[in-house]
Amino acid sequence: MYGRAAEKKFIINLIREPKSAAGVTVVPIVGIGGVGKTTFAQFVYNDPAVKNQFDLTIWIWVSNIFDEVRLTREMLDFVSQETHQGLCSFAKLQEVLKTKIKSKKVLLVLDDVWDDRNDSRWDQLLAPFMSENSNNNLILMTTRKSSIAKSRGTVKPIRLGALGKQDFWLLFKACAFGDENYKEEESLSYIGQQIVQKLKGNPLAAQTAGTILRDHLSIEHWTRNLRNEYWKSLQLTSGIMPGLKLCYDGMPFHLQQCFSYCSIFPYNYQFPAEELIHMWISQGFVKRDHSSESLEDIGQSYLTGLVNLGFFEQVEEIEEVISLGTQTSYAISGLVHDFARVVSRTECATIDGIYCNEILPTLHHLSILTDSVYLMDDQTNNISRSEKFEEKIRIAFTSVKKLEGIGLNWAV
Repeated sequence: MYGRAAEKKFIINLIREPKSAAGVTVVPIVGIGGVGKTTFAQFVYNDPAVKNQFDLTIWIWVSNIFDEVRLTREMLDFVSQETHQGLCSFAKLQEVLKTKIKSKKVLLVLDDVWDDRNDSRWDQLLAPFMSENSNNNLILMTTRKSSIAKSRGTVKPIRLGALGKQDFWLLFKACAFGDENYKEEESLSYIGQQIVQKLKGNPLAAQTAGTILRDHLSIEHWTRNLRNEYWKSLQLTSGIMPGLKLCYDGMPFHLQQCFSYCSIFPYNYQFPAEELIHMWISQGFVKRDHSSESLEDIGQSYLTGLVNLGFFEQVEEIEEVISLGTQTSYAISGLVHDFARVVSRTECATIDGIYCNEILPTLHHLSILTDSVYLMDDQTNNISRSEKFEEKIRIAFTSVKKLEGIGLNWAV
């Protein structure tokens, strides 16, 4: 396990000094796909020093299908030698489970939780762990949804972000060379460092890229991957992009529209909430659907939904000088922005200096970023032309017929 020492220490302290008066502590582990939620939970779950603190340990994969009968039966498989396949009554299964864990100290991991709408069903499922006889039980719950962390957690959630540079480089080396201590050629190390910058600290991205790179430890193969970024392909059977696509495909179409449109903005562009919502309204993405709510309120619910799924994140609150109020700002960060460009490629494109993703005839929205191209000479204060860049723009305009909007020269 690379990094996450502080997060693990937080859980260890909770085991030693439980914070909940209800006899059970629920710790949500939240983050986007590929950030290592399940790996971190396994890291804690399999630690002998942690297991020794509990009488029973249970690991359950929940998935996006909430089936309380299946989940309870699988919990029983961990705590009982008997088989319960013939028992189909949820109430009876719960009764047996309650008896088996009575007065026991239990560590329960609920991995990959998606359902955030059935509070009463969740309460029923976890009731045996919260009974009057519960003995400082600990539940770790991994999820992509902040709403689940808010509704189910009893303590502050653990939010997993990008790994630190040193930890991520060691992970990348372990994935690409099979050994974090591998003494690579200086040229491969240089290319590897460039690739690492594009992986944005995401552990699954390091594993995906490392698996591809390990096929040939040659300068040619690594340079080709640096240029073509094969780890971003949606055609891979596993990896960071297919993982994000799974979540994206489960979103309503209006949220997909709002998210993918924002791919034309630069990396880490900070959207004031009000500005972002009005932009969606102006593009016709926000629909009233017979509601009495204002378009602004509906747009705010769209933004809340995208934040909940990890496609946007809150970055800061901006103080408005005129109103003396504050406005929250949001961004699409890291590989999520790369993913937005992948899924929006048929309708959105960006010309970023000499870099340009493919311009398709179906394009509706084009972003032109000139900051890295037109640079002022400090001595003459003149700005020189870039014929190569201007040729890219000319080709872009002649190849599209459905262009609806152009954004030019956003400052980063």
